[in-house]
Amino acid sequence: MGRLSAAMRAELQQQAPDVAFLLAITIAGTTYRWGAVGEPGRIHAGTGLYEPRVVSWGGSIERGVSPTESGLDLSNDVDVLLNDHDQAITTILEGAARNSVRGATAVIYLASRNVGPGDWLTLYSGRIETYSQPSPLLWSFRLAPHDQPLRRESVPKPKILVSDWPTAALAARDLPAPILYGRVSSSNGTNDGAVACHYVDSVGFRYLVCAGRAKAVETVYKDGVSVAAANYAITYPVVNGRLYTVIDFTATQGTSTITCDAQGYDSVGDGSGTLITDPAAIAKHLLVNWIYGDWQNGAWLSDSTAPVDVTSFGSTFFSTRGYEASVYVATKRRGVDVLNDLLKSFEAKACWTAAGTITLKVEDFTSWSYVSDLVLREDEISGWGLTYAVAQLVDKIELQYALLPTGGYTRRLTVSDLGTGEQAPEGIDAPFSPAFFL
Repeated sequence: MGRLSAAMRAELQQQAPDVAFLLAITIAGTTYRWGAVGEPGRIHAGTGLYEPRVVSWGGSIERGVSPTESGLDLSNDVDVLLNDHDQAITTILEGAARNSVRGATAVIYLASRNVGPGDWLTLYSGRIETYSQPSPLLWSFRLAPHDQPLRRESVPKPKILVSDWPTAALAARDLPAPILYGRVSSSNGTNDGAVACHYVDSVGFRYLVCAGRAKAVETVYKDGVSVAAANYAITYPVVNGRLYTVIDFTATQGTSTITCDAQGYDSVGDGSGTLITDPAAIAKHLLVNWIYGDWQNGAWLSDSTAPVDVTSFGSTFFSTRGYEASVYVATKRRGVDVLNDLLKSFEAKACWTAAGTITLKVEDFTSWSYVSDLVLREDEISGWGLTYAVAQLVDKIELQYALLPTGGYTRRLTVSDLGTGEQAPEGIDAPFSPAFFL
């Protein structure tokens, strides 16, 4: 009840509260307001009339995270069936604004005619994902969060194009330009380079490390052997408006494989800031600059680029405990998969708020609680049972971590309960755990 205004709370406490669910959709600058069929229209100063058109609501508005699953769940769609007896909706959908319907803003309120619109409770904020006509005089709208970049293969966006790199090796052409966070290093491990470098300029003997400016390239390797610094320089060319980190050799390296150990993006974007290693900070930075945005050069994009709850992603839970992440993405992937690999690596969760933003949930095992609210209990998901759930038994957990892009997982931790006497192992991969060794 914490999000309810005092006026709405007082209304709900009445013996017969006069409340209703209302839908507001804004298409090409015009807001259409619809309530349930059979309810009287409600007039509020500055908002207009809510016409009785909603026949039914479908789906559920999820405002929590599962205690058994990490990551962000995209299944937060709502279906609305609308009465079109006068073909007013058909006129909208087939009129001049027809190309603006998909993606139009949609908001669901818990409202009352006894309470001003400013005190209504926002239950859902999203967009029209799609619409259809299941039968004459009926239209069905499917509402979804602003999650298009998450649903698509949107990361990394930059590619090694011939228009940018005309003398790039054939093997490098059309590959994504990698994105890099934290420290990715084979030092004290394999010592042969953790990051593969693409040959993008056969005239200038240039090898691409990543899109954007890496804070540092620590060591360069040729066929697994470190190269003397006198034989190369680290440069940061801007090619067709986009900044890259490149290794420039003084002479051809033939068919040799070039790798490196590197530190990724910093807080400023030009190498002068602090290395971004906090998992929460990386998650927000990913969403803003690479998943929703397409950063190219200069200052990092504004947080408003992505629908993120800035406060929750500003959590210091990880940094105060010394947790660091290493993120290297070099193949085209869905935005949600990249984000969830990071969240799952640190048992973090995320969900959509009523305002249509993504909020971060951090599980604190020391107190069995979450840094922020909106968490579903186990009984709310699976109900209560009096039988022992043997199918969920786990007696051994094997964790793989410290993933090197060029060498796979390099560390394994196994925790066992020797008292069960059963064989029920569980495997966990943490792809974006720290990729360096102390």
